[in-house]
Amino acid sequence: MGELQPGQHLVEQAWAARLGIGQPTIREALRELEYQGFVEKIPRRGTYVTQLKEGDYRRILEVRIPLESLAIGRAAIRMTHETEQQLTSLVVRMGSAAEAGDLKGFHENDVMFHRAIWDLADNAYLKSMLEGVAFRLFVFSVVGPRPNKRNANLASVQQHVGILAGLTTRDAGQARRAFVSQTLKYWNEHYSLDLTVDEFQSVAVMRP
Repeated sequence: MGELQPGQHLVEQAWAARLGIGQPTIREALRELEYQGFVEKIPRRGTYVTQLKEGDYRRILEVRIPLESLAIGRAAIRMTHETEQQLTSLVVRMGSAAEAGDLKGFHENDVMFHRAIWDLADNAYLKSMLEGVAFRLFVFSVVGPRPNKRNANLASVQQHVGILAGLTTRDAGQARRAFVSQTLKYWNEHYSLDLTVDEFQSVAVMRP
């Protein structure tokens, strides 16, 4: 995790030799990564790891927050003691990884936390859309440049504590409001965004 940095140039021949596979295989893999948004091909220059900018984070969140709020509301009314324990365990493991500076462990538990919520929401179409929209944020928020990743990751743990507290109310509206406020607080503070609760007021009244 973090070996490839945003903006890094990817040379097909070098990676084929490093991995011991043919260039056509590398080319196909890069094509799939380009489709997923993780790399970008620049004409006459080559292929580069995607480098998200402030505007990109804002635009992705403008789509992600309403979609994930819907999943949060559906998950809240389906919460059980077992799922609460599962999510609590994932947050604890996120915290341990953040304290240890374990980026891989932190990222894996972060992704599992959100995917567990999407599964609980019980809507395969919604989950598929969230996989496409949110996964880039998960990756680039970990490997992207930040002044103090450890502090940001510890703050992310507190964000997830707040999201979980909302879910445990078993109330769709309360859970969605907690998700929006915690998510905006984290991204505004650590990525210098200016998203406001007013922009997402409608999510609180969505049907679960």
